[in-house]
Amino acid sequence: MRLIAMAVLILFNFLLQSTVLTRLTISGVQPDTAIILIVGYGIMRGDVEGAIFGFFAGLTHDIFGNTFIGMYALLGMLTGYAAGKPLKDFLQTNHLMSFILIIVASFAYQFALFLLHSAFFLMRGHTEPIDLWLHFGAIIVPTTVYTAVVAMPFYGFLFWINKKMEYYEGGRSRFFDNKD
Repeated sequence: MRLIAMAVLILFNFLLQSTVLTRLTISGVQPDTAIILIVGYGIMRGDVEGAIFGFFAGLTHDIFGNTFIGMYALLGMLTGYAAGKPLKDFLQTNHLMSFILIIVASFAYQFALFLLHSAFFLMRGHTEPIDLWLHFGAIIVPTTVYTAVVAMPFYGFLFWINKKMEYYEGGRSRFFDNKD
């Protein structure tokens, strides 16, 4: 049942980002709801399931987003794994700390995307200078702020789904046995 819920969440998020949120862009920036779901899933389910969820959420973006296959999958996997590692039992019930982790992860994710896109840009033989500060002010910070604005409702929705799934599973709280 949990695998079906993961797949539905990933597809729902992809459809949301590619339809509704494209209409809600502000200065060419839209919130990155995938990061909210990846970090939230990592916090609630642990590092392994967070990494798996992040990988498939990123792979969906890679396949349908006309990007290099694997770039978003790798970043999603690393983000989900990192979000599930620190103090997951504390962060799951502390929504403020989860919110802060989502903001930090969004910033780091956007910065990593900039670095990877720049590396691919340079590998293709482009010699124009890449302006980090322009990208920082036009994409990284606005995307992080916009993601932060929509983070709490999305995290609350994910938290609600996770609680329902744990209740339905009847005590089996982890899909993968995560022995820490």
